[in-house]
Amino acid sequence: MQPCPRPTTSLLRAATLLVAALLLAGCSAGRPAASSAQDTEPWPGQTASERVGAPGLEALRTKFRFFAQDPCWSGDPATVFPRCGRFTTEIRNALPQVRQDAPAAAAQADLVGKALDDFAAKGCQADPGTLAEGDAAVCGPAFHAVQETVQGMATAAGAGT
Repeated sequence: MQPCPRPTTSLLRAATLLVAALLLAGCSAGRPAASSAQDTEPWPGQTASERVGAPGLEALRTKFRFFAQDPCWSGDPATVFPRCGRFTTEIRNALPQVRQDAPAAAAQADLVGKALDDFAAKGCQADPGTLAEGDAAVCGPAFHAVQETVQGMATAAGAGT
């Protein structure tokens, strides 16, 4: 008479086989089936900024509509700036896309870059998820310049926020 296998050994073996099967299935899978015309663009590294022309510009305008919902967009600069590290990082990351997809807004993007640099140089910039510790009397006006130039860039890009 053979002893019954221990249930934990059987479960462990089954779980290991399942994980291995999932990994192999994921590695062998190619690009998922296209579900729309926009999904037919190149798969590797595809980002909104790689969609040059009308699709890229529309993606950029959508970003601005989301930015406009953030309290950092138009809130009182002296009170909101400490919590706007993510906002300023996202705006800075959008500048290359603005220059690429909305050339008419490139000069405004340069002004935004300068305002962000000034804001950071004054010790007001915080990393995303942290609070800035700068003086509100210094950082408030610097962040107001960021807000104004970002809103001007959105207008120049035709976002109509």
